[in-house]
Amino acid sequence: MKRWTTILGRGGTTLIAISLALLLVSVVPSIQTHTSGGSGPLGPEGMRILLNAQNFNPQQELEVAVTVEGTVTVYLLEIDLELNFSPTAGFGYNFNSTDLQELLEEHPDRVIWEHEVENGDYKRSYIPTRVMNATVVAYNQPDSENAYLESDVALQSGLAPKDKVRNIAYWVAPIGVILALPWLVNLWKQRKHK
Repeated sequence: MKRWTTILGRGGTTLIAISLALLLVSVVPSIQTHTSGGSGPLGPEGMRILLNAQNFNPQQELEVAVTVEGTVTVYLLEIDLELNFSPTAGFGYNFNSTDLQELLEEHPDRVIWEHEVENGDYKRSYIPTRVMNATVVAYNQPDSENAYLESDVALQSGLAPKDKVRNIAYWVAPIGVILALPWLVNLWKQRKHK
C-alpha cells in the first residue's frame, strides 16, 4: 500500500508540475507575424481581399477589425488563392466577385463565418482547429450603395493554442492534487513523528 501511495503521489506531483508549465506557456505573448490594413471606397458588387493565409494553424490567431460606412459583408473562407502577376496591373489575385458568388452557392461549407456590417465597427478573432488555408474577404452586395471600408487584419503566432493548453492545465492540476495528497499527508506525518 505504501509503495502505491508513493508511486501515485509522485505521479500527482508530476501532473501538478506539468499543469503549471502549461499555464506558463499559455501566458507567453503571441508574436504578430502578419498585418495588413487599408481603407477606401467599395462600390456595389465590389470586393476586397483583406488577407490570404496559407498554412493557418491552431498556434495562430486571426484578428479582424473593420469600420464601415455603408453595408459590407465580411467573410472568412477556407480557400487558397494564387497570387498572379500581370504586366499591366502588377500582383493580384485571380478571384473576383463572380467567383465569390459561385463559391458561396456551390460550397457553403467553405464559409467559416460571415458577418454583415452596417455603418459601424466589427471585430472578430478566430483560432482554427486544424491546419487550413484562410482568406478574409470584404464584399459589397450588388443592391447596396457605395461603402467606405477601413480594415486592419493581424495574424499572430504563439507557442501553443492558448485555450486548449489552459483547459488541459485546468483539468490536470486537480487530478495531480488528488493523487499527491495522500502521499504528502504520509510524508508530513512521518516527519512529525521524527
